[in-house]
Amino acid sequence: MTSKIKNNTEKPTSGIRAIAEELGISIATVDRALHDRGRISEKTRARVLQVAEQLNYHPNRAARDLRLNRRFRVSINFPTGIPPFFDALRSGIEEGALPFSSTLDIEFHSYSLPYDHARNSIQSALDASVDGIIAVPPNTFQMAELVRKANMKGIPIVCISTDVPESGRLTAITAYPFNCGAMAAEALFSHMNKRGSVGVLTGNLEYLNHAEKVRGFRTMLSQLSPAFSVAAVIEAHDDPHEAYQGVRRLLQSTPKMAGLYISTANSISALTALREAGRLDSVAVVTTDLIPELVPYLREGIVKATIYQCPETQGSLAIRTLYWYLSEGMRPLHFIGVIPQLIIRSNLDLYISTNKYIAR
Repeated sequence: MTSKIKNNTEKPTSGIRAIAEELGISIATVDRALHDRGRISEKTRARVLQVAEQLNYHPNRAARDLRLNRRFRVSINFPTGIPPFFDALRSGIEEGALPFSSTLDIEFHSYSLPYDHARNSIQSALDASVDGIIAVPPNTFQMAELVRKANMKGIPIVCISTDVPESGRLTAITAYPFNCGAMAAEALFSHMNKRGSVGVLTGNLEYLNHAEKVRGFRTMLSQLSPAFSVAAVIEAHDDPHEAYQGVRRLLQSTPKMAGLYISTANSISALTALREAGRLDSVAVVTTDLIPELVPYLREGIVKATIYQCPETQGSLAIRTLYWYLSEGMRPLHFIGVIPQLIIRSNLDLYISTNKYIAR
C-alpha cells in the first residue's frame, strides 16, 4: 500500500533571510550551509544550523526534490502483533511524512508471527529495490547479516522501537528501553510490601528493547531492595493467549507474588488471568503503553502506572531522519532516544485527550 499526502507549501525564503540577518552573513552563505553545497567552513555551517533550529526553520527539501524530479520509495515493515502500538507508530510515520509527500512514497508491509518472518519481509523490500527501510527487527545474527547486506547495496535501514546495534543500520530510534524497565521497577516498588517476588511478562528476548527492559528492571529492583527478587521472566511473543497462560503458570508457581511488570502492550490478557485468579487486589501491576482497554484499570488503580514509549514521536522521527538522509545525505546520530513517560491515574486524562486512539 502506498501513502501519498498533501505537500506543505510554506515558503522558506523569510526564514533564510532571518538566519542571515541574525548571523550577519549573506543569504547565499545560509543557503549553502542549509543545503550542503559549495565551499563553506564547518564552523559557519554549524552556526547556521544552530540558528535555524532556534528559529524552528526547516528547509523545504521536498520542493527542491520535486524540481529535480527526485522521488524516494520507503518500505515500512512491521509485525502484526499488538495493533494499537504499531498503529501509533504508523500514524507517527504518516504525519512525519506530510512535508515530503510530493517526493516520498511510503509502503506499509506487515508480517505475521513467528518473528523470523521479519527477515523475509525485509528481504522482499531489498529485492524490490526500495530507497530505504524502517523496521522492527530482532537482534539476531541472521538479521544483522541482512542489514549489512542492505548497507552494502546502499539501502539504509532505520530500526524503530528496538535495535540491531552491530549491523551497520543507519540509526535506531527507541524510548530508552533500559530506563523504561528501571522506571517500571521504581513505580512497582512503591506499591509493594517490604519483600516478595515479582514477575516479568515480556515479548521476545531476541529483541533488544525487550531484553534491555528486563535488564533495567532487574538492575533498579536490586538497587531499591535486596528483599525483592524476580521470580520469572515469561516470553509471550506478543501473543495474548501466551500471555494469559504464562501469567496463570506464574501465579501457580509463585503463589505469593507481589508484583507484575508487563513490558509490552500485551497486557489485557495478563490482567484477565489475574482477575480470574482473584489476584487483582494483591498483585501490584505496571504495564507498558496506553491502549483503550487499559484505561479502566488505570482509573480504578488496579494498574498502578504504565510506561508510555511515545510511539507517534518515534514514527515521526524515523521517517524524517530517513528522508533527510536520502535527500541530503545528512547522517543522523548513531542512536536517537525518545524519553519515556510515566502515566498514572492523576495525569491519565491529559494523555487521553491528545491520543486519537484512546479519545475516540
